[in-house]
Amino acid sequence: MRPVPLILSILLSAVAFASEIREFDVKTIQRLGNELMRVSQTPDRGATTPVRKRAKQTAIAALKGKLFNIHYDYVVLDDPDSSGFLVYALGASKKPNDVVLAGHFRVTVSANGEKAERVDPLSRTLYVVPKEPTNGPKTEALWIVQLVSDKPVETFVYLSNLHRTPIYVGTPDRSIWKVENGKIRILRDKKAK
Repeated sequence: MRPVPLILSILLSAVAFASEIREFDVKTIQRLGNELMRVSQTPDRGATTPVRKRAKQTAIAALKGKLFNIHYDYVVLDDPDSSGFLVYALGASKKPNDVVLAGHFRVTVSANGEKAERVDPLSRTLYVVPKEPTNGPKTEALWIVQLVSDKPVETFVYLSNLHRTPIYVGTPDRSIWKVENGKIRILRDKKAK
């Protein structure tokens, strides 16, 4: 089989996967990613009240059977569009040199913390990469092709901040984005052409 038709079929099928998740505008994605970074560093990770703790437990129950076989930390943020919560299951590797680029989840939880209204896998698979190679030059940036949205998700802002490394994200519409220093910018917008 020739590689060009195979690559074209993969790219065309990838377009069908875009917008599978609840999407936010770029400004909100940046704010959520930066807030994820800040709140993930606190001892309670945003579960500061009984309602927020209940929201976390509701999200954990909603994710049962959906998570990958890695460790997850749960972070509770306010939902930017409602009075409810966003609870993130952030994948973490046991190896300090590894970065879990994909495998994270977001759960939208009601204002009373009792109902999981939506579960959004923020990727289609688990993807763990070494931040620094064992041999060779230092890693200057990470890259990934994301299939769930035409914009990078907020976990890339979080990860770029956490690892102090730029992340380049390709999206199904064939755009290329750069995530760095808490900001997202488009480098190549295929929709504009």
